Amino acid sequence: MMDTRMLRGERPWQLSPPQMRLFRALVVGVLLVSASAKKDEPNFPFETKQLSKRETTNHQNIAFGDPSSVSLNHNRPTCKIGPQDAAWPTLNEWSKLNTTLGGRLLKPSPAPIVCYPGPNYNAAACEFLVGGAARRTRFWLDDPLSVLSPWTQGNTCLLSANVSGPLRSCTQGGFPEYVVNATSVRDVQIAVNFARNNDIRLIIKNTGHDFLGRSSGYGSLSVWTHYLKGIEYLQSYKANQYKGSAVRLGAGTETWEANNAMIAQNFTIAVPKLPTETVGIAGGWFQGGGHSNLASIWGLGADQVLSINLVTADGRFMTANKDTNKDLFFALRGGGGGTYGVVTSIVVKASKGLITLGTATYGFTTGPIAPTTLQNPTANITNTQDFWKGVEIYLAFAKKVVDAGGFGHGDVTYHGNTSFSFAGIFLMPGFSASKTQEFVNPLFQSFRDEAGINITTPVATLVTYAEPGNGTNTAPGSGAFSSRLLPRNNWANSTSISQTSSAIKRAVEKGFNIRTRAYGPKLDLVTGPYAASGVSPHMRSMVIHLTVFSLLDVSSLWVLESTPGEAASNFKAELARLEDATDDIRRVTPGSGAYYNEAGRLEPDWQESFFGGENYGRLLRVKRERDPWGLFWVHKGVGSEGWRVETGDGLTTNNGPLCRV
Repeated sequence: MMDTRMLRGERPWQLSPPQMRLFRALVVGVLLVSASAKKDEPNFPFETKQLSKRETTNHQNIAFGDPSSVSLNHNRPTCKIGPQDAAWPTLNEWSKLNTTLGGRLLKPSPAPIVCYPGPNYNAAACEFLVGGAARRTRFWLDDPLSVLSPWTQGNTCLLSANVSGPLRSCTQGGFPEYVVNATSVRDVQIAVNFARNNDIRLIIKNTGHDFLGRSSGYGSLSVWTHYLKGIEYLQSYKANQYKGSAVRLGAGTETWEANNAMIAQNFTIAVPKLPTETVGIAGGWFQGGGHSNLASIWGLGADQVLSINLVTADGRFMTANKDTNKDLFFALRGGGGGTYGVVTSIVVKASKGLITLGTATYGFTTGPIAPTTLQNPTANITNTQDFWKGVEIYLAFAKKVVDAGGFGHGDVTYHGNTSFSFAGIFLMPGFSASKTQEFVNPLFQSFRDEAGINITTPVATLVTYAEPGNGTNTAPGSGAFSSRLLPRNNWANSTSISQTSSAIKRAVEKGFNIRTRAYGPKLDLVTGPYAASGVSPHMRSMVIHLTVFSLLDVSSLWVLESTPGEAASNFKAELARLEDATDDIRRVTPGSGAYYNEAGRLEPDWQESFFGGENYGRLLRVKRERDPWGLFWVHKGVGSEGWRVETGDGLTTNNGPLCRV
């Protein structure tokens, strides 16, 4: 029998707090002995539980695949099989799958369904979600369906207290039909084999932080790797041309959990920024590149990886490193998540001890803007010309930050008309407070002398790279964005810097926010055989990763407009405006690209932009050889050209069948 508790608003897939504490105590530890890279070696107990060929004898739906038996013209349906098709598995087949999985097959409804009229309506639960209390908990992260960019699902069950107009009903839309709550490699193998053998769309979801909609899909079976957790610190680890400390990470391990382990065990690894960050380190973060506050001295997250355990499209568990399955090791490090297999764990480089960073925060503004929205100290500017000169001065200084091994934040916010604000932070790994102070002083002198900005030089302080967290304060967003990598060529001279600043000004004045992150993961930071990877060459020559944010609350369109068609039409118009603003940046960065993990769904010439043309050819060969079925598909991922989602409203969402082009 299928577990129907989720239909009553319960969440049976979640562990209770005592169970979770015990689970984490079991999987987070320190290994003081030495270790070395081996072929197909489990990193954690959950990887020792694997599917055997004998188990598949009487259950052909979960039989392993054979890539060599698949021809390029193999007889497959035009579209992935969905709930609307006669070939969709019967309830008995789903029930048998659930039994094989030990009851870990879920059929959850979208979380906001509690706000909609019908049998699932629950006023208290709706208020918990709409009122914001949920974001102070683990609710959204521990939900098997929810993603942090929900519009990519298709806007069929948006969170709103007002469910009139197009929001009269909540449907599954682009959310998966079923979810496998994976707690072992065996669970992952069964899910992969079942989806492949039944021509069902398969997706992978970890924490749901993906921004391109790669963690949702209409009529899909989802592999939820959220609870494949584990951290083990190895004081001594040997791999091909590497000898040093390392850390084993389960696919579901989040940044805040790694931060807490670093503090407890006195080591440092590269992780996404912020102490409460809930990004999964061993998931899409490193597979798409993975930036951190250490990127200018260590390189990207992908550059730290020494070994990868995964389940491939044929359902087999294997290890990829510099000695075995080298093609996968190349592709998985930067060639995009959800494309080559389901990663279950990785081994990454580690440094003994905790790293500190010198830091300084500041801001300046035009117009009556509350100081709480800015970094302090804050300077008020009487005219916009001085404001934009200040932005240009920051841009010029950003390259110095990167070349010194630092990480810079510089955010330009549009407040309407001619009212703007700028907020900046510098993080300098290994710098003392006094060295940081000496480093930033010239910037603030330039603000005063060249732009007439009467700003007080901030007092530099020290922060620890790993800070304790609890993994809360995360909730779905409601906007769209796109990105661009600003290459070193844009710092060739004062003219090119001025042209870059002017392009940012034009984009902001069109009503968009700009976020810049200055870091430089140069190739010479990566040693020996690990230099060759799927990472885009555009990231190796960058100085700033720039993001253009739409200010439009997507859900408001589906509340305010009278029909879904009108809402979709207005949203398409906003996406066109976003592309127009991003084009201002693209025109001053010819030959560059965008960061795959934080890009827009409409990115043009995406093969070149995300991966680099020469790199893309190699990645495509790996994809075709390892997944001839086209089982793993993500929007604008390697090999995705052969498929598209057939939506009914013309939006580039996941709300529709996945069909061959």
